[in-house]
Amino acid sequence: MTWLYYSFATLLVLIGVKEISSFLKNNMLVVVNKEDIIREDNMDPESILSLKPDNYDNSMDLRGTPTHVCVCGCNVFNLKVIFNDFEIVQYFLDMECASCGSLATAPTPVDKEI
Repeated sequence: MTWLYYSFATLLVLIGVKEISSFLKNNMLVVVNKEDIIREDNMDPESILSLKPDNYDNSMDLRGTPTHVCVCGCNVFNLKVIFNDFEIVQYFLDMECASCGSLATAPTPVDKEI
């Protein structure tokens, strides 16, 4: 009777190993510290100032066609604006990608109609 238990346990182990290997082949495990999650949730001015590339080796000049997303996949841009009575009243069309530093053209309401 013990050989039956051993064979059943071996069968369960083999099935488990197969399932774990297929899971790891199709998915990616990410290990994150609790401090990293807390740090991302609390947006302080220092983290906002760090939204610029460390170097501009991979930056390009993409100006000409208005865009919402950079070619690197980032949708956060550094843009110069003018405020009046707590509202944006004017913005410059040249903007810089916060991730790679590429220059791009900001979209306008007129571009939406085209």
